[in-house]
Amino acid sequence: MAHPQTDTPAREQIKRDEQAHKMPTRLDRAEGPFYPDDLLPRLQQTLALLADVQIRFEIERDFLEDWSGSAEVKDCLVAELNRCHTANRGRLASCLAQLQREARSSEPAPPKRTDH
Repeated sequence: MAHPQTDTPAREQIKRDEQAHKMPTRLDRAEGPFYPDDLLPRLQQTLALLADVQIRFEIERDFLEDWSGSAEVKDCLVAELNRCHTANRGRLASCLAQLQREARSSEPAPPKRTDH
């Protein structure tokens, strides 16, 4: 008498791996954005830099909030930190906006519908 084979965790992982290999690639998906090879790394780098600037700002702000120095000096340091953060974030946001414009201009035109 044959027993139904139950999936072990290892077999389940193998099935998930097989399914992952069957997932469509970016080129197979018409709905996803397509970026030229030179543009994608620049987008990723800019987004990573934006995240890094944000994390560093939050760490430094938290440090200043806990700092036991004079309130006047603390206020000056926090104001300078905010100015620097705004300037750095603004420059990176401008770069990202330019990259997004490049991405939009490199997108292929949607296919034209023809009625027969």
